[in-house]
Amino acid sequence: MKFRKIELKNFRQFYGEQSISFSTNKTKNITLIHAENGTGKTAFLNAILWCFYEITTSNFKEPTTLLNKIAKSENTKSYSVSIEFEDDKSDVYLVQRGVDQNNKVFRVYEVINNTYKEIDKPNSFINSVIPKDMAKYFFFQGEGIGKMSGSKGDSVVKTAVREILGFTIAELALADIQSVKKEYQKSFSLADKSGQLSKLQNEIMALEEAIERNNNLLNEFSKTIAMYNEKLEVIEERLSNSDSAVIKQIHSQRKSTESQLIREEQLLSDALKEKRTIISEFATTVFGFELSGFALDFIDEAEYKGTVPAPYNEQLVTDILKASTCICGSDIKPGTKAFSLIQDMLKQAADPMLENRIRKARSQLTSIKNDSAKAKNRFSSNIKRLADAETAIIKLKKDLDELIIKIKGAASLEGIQGLESERSRARENLIQDERASERAKIEIENFQKTLSLKKSELNRLDTYSTEMQKYKELADYAEKVEQVLKTTLSDSEKDVELRIIEKVNKYLSQFVRQDYKAKLNPATFDIRLVDRNDHIVPESDGQALLLSLTFIASLIELSRERKDAQGQILTPGAIAPFVVDAPFGDLDKKYKGHVAKAIPNSVEQVIFLLSSSHWEGAVESNIREKVGVEYNMVLEESSEAKSKSMDSITILGKEYETVRYDKTVDRTVLEKVGAYV
Repeated sequence: MKFRKIELKNFRQFYGEQSISFSTNKTKNITLIHAENGTGKTAFLNAILWCFYEITTSNFKEPTTLLNKIAKSENTKSYSVSIEFEDDKSDVYLVQRGVDQNNKVFRVYEVINNTYKEIDKPNSFINSVIPKDMAKYFFFQGEGIGKMSGSKGDSVVKTAVREILGFTIAELALADIQSVKKEYQKSFSLADKSGQLSKLQNEIMALEEAIERNNNLLNEFSKTIAMYNEKLEVIEERLSNSDSAVIKQIHSQRKSTESQLIREEQLLSDALKEKRTIISEFATTVFGFELSGFALDFIDEAEYKGTVPAPYNEQLVTDILKASTCICGSDIKPGTKAFSLIQDMLKQAADPMLENRIRKARSQLTSIKNDSAKAKNRFSSNIKRLADAETAIIKLKKDLDELIIKIKGAASLEGIQGLESERSRARENLIQDERASERAKIEIENFQKTLSLKKSELNRLDTYSTEMQKYKELADYAEKVEQVLKTTLSDSEKDVELRIIEKVNKYLSQFVRQDYKAKLNPATFDIRLVDRNDHIVPESDGQALLLSLTFIASLIELSRERKDAQGQILTPGAIAPFVVDAPFGDLDKKYKGHVAKAIPNSVEQVIFLLSSSHWEGAVESNIREKVGVEYNMVLEESSEAKSKSMDSITILGKEYETVRYDKTVDRTVLEKVGAYV
């Protein structure tokens, strides 16, 4: 998409009709608009946003007062903004938004051979060209840009990534499908007349809600844990680089001691887990050891006396009688005395199954007896590990307390006491949140196990009515859709973590003097500069702005790559002009020049709104050959000049007025300047 022309009629400072024709040249793709502070840069940017979406930027004052004041004093009630653009197929469209005699007007036309064909559902069409959620990254307010890191950086970055990926509609769909699933589950319960199935279903719903609550808690804990870790890293860096050799030495000892403490606490945790495993594995051995001795003695004595399992084998006696032949070879005929005597033996004969059970019992009892030595060794070793870890932890904690006292004793040095207090609070909060996070994980795991059992139990029951079966199938289908949406969003978010940071670092490598790179914290989506040792770098205002601009440029590049993205879940990306109001703020000359040169190389069409302080020097020299058309915003005042300065701007060696006095009305006019007049 490329802008061809914009026309403003009685919109804010722009009294009457003012227009600009943008450069659509592929090589000279910059439209440069010079505008000193107060002439209308922000109003111009907001005219574009308002025309497309009826929205404005957060720093746009009095956003509901759009009618030019002079026009209003003349009883004119109409104002409008029209934008003509072409898509990637060179088809031309015209967007018009305005107020005509207090009636709102919004229309989109397709322009074919100078004829205008109105498009149905203009809002849907505009959102298909540039989704509303993505617009603020293309029509960009540079002044007052938020940082990509710090207390609010996480929401800025994460929101931007989700919007540029087209998450908004998918997340709304996810919320809807979850609501629909709950309704089907409730209908299922209401249709159950027995109450047995509805009880199970209600338990399932309660478990799902509990899992969702704990997942939300887990996400919040992940953010705060990451925040406290980052805060501690910064404090550690300051203490490690202290000018005081004593503080550096003590802090180094403390860091070493804390590392040892973490290792010992992990060893203690591992030993406790092993203890639970040993108890589970050898509980029978420990508690059955004495009983196994008595049982084996009883079996051995009974076997010696011939009472266990029995003096005779039942199968042997039966086989003799059936064959009518003794094992000695003598005939055994029914009715004889020998036959009767052998038949009487069956009364004392042992069942082979009984013999098998006795053999198994002997084997198990022998195993218990033999395992006793192994169990003793395992328990003794585990008890020693637990004792060693606990002893080491007590000692290390004592050593830490002494080191902390030593550091606090140096309160007069470099504000060490304040740093130490801040560090102590951060560590305490970190430990609390880590523990809470672990509890949430355990609860989620337990809830999921119970949920799985409840669902299996519900699926095993076959007492559904036809109505219940219908609602169950609908709920199951909704759950499958829910899982597809969750998986798609999760996978997309993970994929973009790497891609976005690669792009940011690609730009930074061109700009930053030091050997710095950007790093994204996946828990918070906080982007920070780090040095070659992966340590966080305290950013200057200029570096923070540079990081923000490279992030925005990376988002636009990512959006362009996703222009033809397929699928029915995420919204495809967009290709659009990059309209930037005052982007270079606190950047020094070198940074300004590098960024100004890089932006037109990564975007098809650029519209810079720049004051003289922003563009003169490094910016001009780096973008001049890419400028396709150039305008100047001139402030016209009806008041007399008197002692006021007659401000001007020099463009390509020619001087142009930026303010004029003794004019008919107060307004801003747009005039083509430079080599393009």
